[in-house]
Amino acid sequence: MISDTVGFIRDLPHALVAAFHATLEETVQADLLLHVVDAASPDREQQIEAVTEVLEEIGAAAIPQIVVWNKLDLIAATPGVERDECDNIARVRVSARTGAGLELLRAALAEMSLKLAAPIEFNNSRSHNDTHDHRHSDVAQ
Repeated sequence: MISDTVGFIRDLPHALVAAFHATLEETVQADLLLHVVDAASPDREQQIEAVTEVLEEIGAAAIPQIVVWNKLDLIAATPGVERDECDNIARVRVSARTGAGLELLRAALAEMSLKLAAPIEFNNSRSHNDTHDHRHSDVAQ
């Protein structure tokens, strides 16, 4: 699902978040959030913080995110993917107007969808047989 909240979250006083809970509820149900940032905005850091605060207030702060810096064409930046210290995608830089970097965003989405769909690995030293219920294992012969 893709939902556009540009302007909505920025203009929404935090006291009113509860009143718009139904509108924001779909965000809480998401598997992945694309947080699109206007890279050319002088207020981008405050806008990022406002979105982060709202996500915390509605209980969506733990949902994986890709931060997408858009409008690179206006700030003469190059498209790219930035990763955190654990090699997870932290930010993708694109220009929706020129299309620059959109292939990187598609690849980032594909990578994240694979990570989100990957089975959980358990590093438990006990085998399946050890954890199986053996109450009925004493069968008379």
